[in-house]
Amino acid sequence: MVPAESDEPKLILTYPHKSGFNTIGWPSMVSSSLIVLSILKHLISNGSDFSDTMIIVAVLIYGPILIFFMGSYLFLNGVKLEIDENNTVKYYTYGSRGQSVLHFKFRFEDIEQVTVRKYPFDCSKVTVTIRNPICCVWHEKKLNKQVSVNIIADRKASESFRRHMEQFQRNKISA
Repeated sequence: MVPAESDEPKLILTYPHKSGFNTIGWPSMVSSSLIVLSILKHLISNGSDFSDTMIIVAVLIYGPILIFFMGSYLFLNGVKLEIDENNTVKYYTYGSRGQSVLHFKFRFEDIEQVTVRKYPFDCSKVTVTIRNPICCVWHEKKLNKQVSVNIIADRKASESFRRHMEQFQRNKISA
């Protein structure tokens, strides 16, 4: 009897939702926004030339910083890489409504290079260079070029991916 193939992927690379950044990111953004808003309210009620200058400085400095942190908090979770039991790899991105969209699928043999760089908050940036992936956005079409994708993932999962890739390369060479 042949065992049924499961739909569960054996490895998923995605941003860790319970990381240190997510734990402190949202509360610190909210609290710092409230502090800056209360300072701006106090400066507006003061009504002097110095307070007008300080309002402009606070908005010009704090606004871009807040937008950067909100953007990184909301869009860090935007990609996912799944490896199936039959060594098929699928690369997903998330849409604006949280639904994942399959962009590329490829075989493990199509991976040319994997680079892992350590990031803070127990994360790693995994860059995968793929040779001739199948683009699945509107309809399946094989791209005849090299594509590079980036995934920010948990350090343990990225090391597991690197070890899995090394084991696959060793098995490919020995075969």
